[in-house]
Amino acid sequence: MNKIEYEKIPYLCHLELTYVCNQKCPFCYNPKRDKSIKPEDLILTDRIVRAIAESQIPHVCFLGGEPSLLPVNKLNEYIEILSDHSSVTITTNGRRCLKGISGKLAFFAVPIHGANAQTHEFLNQTPGSFKQTLETIRYYVKEGRVVRAVPLLNGYNYNQMYDIIRLAAELGMESVYVDRYEDGGLGAKNSPHLKLKPTIEQFRVALGQIIQARKDFAALGGRVGFGTAIPYCIDERLIAEGITCNCGVGKDFCAINPQGEFRICNQSQLVFGNVLEEPIEVIWNKPSLDIFRDLSWVTEPCKSCNLLMDCAGGCKVDVNCSDKFCIDYAVRGSAKPIIELAAAKQQPSLALTYPEKFRVFKPSPYMKLTTRYSTKLLITRYQTVKLDEMALEISQAILAKTVTNEGELVRRFSDRVEESEMRIFVSRLFQAEAIYFVKEVK
Repeated sequence: MNKIEYEKIPYLCHLELTYVCNQKCPFCYNPKRDKSIKPEDLILTDRIVRAIAESQIPHVCFLGGEPSLLPVNKLNEYIEILSDHSSVTITTNGRRCLKGISGKLAFFAVPIHGANAQTHEFLNQTPGSFKQTLETIRYYVKEGRVVRAVPLLNGYNYNQMYDIIRLAAELGMESVYVDRYEDGGLGAKNSPHLKLKPTIEQFRVALGQIIQARKDFAALGGRVGFGTAIPYCIDERLIAEGITCNCGVGKDFCAINPQGEFRICNQSQLVFGNVLEEPIEVIWNKPSLDIFRDLSWVTEPCKSCNLLMDCAGGCKVDVNCSDKFCIDYAVRGSAKPIIELAAAKQQPSLALTYPEKFRVFKPSPYMKLTTRYSTKLLITRYQTVKLDEMALEISQAILAKTVTNEGELVRRFSDRVEESEMRIFVSRLFQAEAIYFVKEVK
């Protein structure tokens, strides 16, 4: 069986700043819920953030627990430390509005777990939280912040996905990416009696609503899908509608807890090192991670599937295998895929066109470059793109604002790059949101 190919460093790091939380969500994947943030906790977190910054991880997401319980000035300090090389985001329940947060923050991710207060507050066991969360979202949107909705799909709210997405659109949120509930942490104790884990039939109801909402709410621009791994085979519409989501575990994703322990997933108990003792890139490339990457743990129906290297078996960690790995619970135990796959996953098409006139542009404030490793990287708000030496040189000129006109760019590199190739590259930078177009000129 093939081994998972992985990047030289993780492209995305989930940093659990704290396990303290101001809600009582019964589905929480954290192993515990602390009561207060102590000064010594912040001293430890300071060191963890600096270790991540030293390794220049492209995307860093603060979560918890509840990260908004840290002082705003402390969060801004962390964003400042990381922002030279990282796109930084915060996942927050929205109960505490972070007024004065740094403009360098790429976006907020805020969960709306129900289309109404009754559902939302049943799922977080916190009266009054629905109104508080919506008020915080409205404040962020009014301030011009990008806010993503991240509802948790479960057996209680599965038939409210359409209305949740409609609410997100009405609030002016930028996108909706649904996380499917997985048994883990504190949630594993509550899942059986609360029926949190969605059945395949419930998932399919939710998927139908998500697909319809993508079509109905133009304000979201099609930015509606899943944020957690789903096996491609449980519903053929995942592929047909282009909303598959696979898992970056072991390939380009890692998680770090408040003690600095490095895991391949937030729900995994396996610890491969501590970022306070070893650089992330050293831990990431340890042979010990081969226990996951060699795929020897994969069973049927995934083992013989021709999409295994892409789908990777859905979510690979839950309460039944948090100290090892397993294929997704939705297909575990099946002798063959639940449905026949109609087609291979479609990759996003890269821009191949450009207008007749030259374009005037400016770099995005979230455009960054990482040159520390042999693979050179362009980082935007959402994406990490590999660059060859020529693409790096062009990107450096754009980022330095020494050239802001496509015509000038073509002339500067005319001895090494054909005009058509340069203009296609500019289109691709726009597609990745590395640059914004201002106007077109002759």
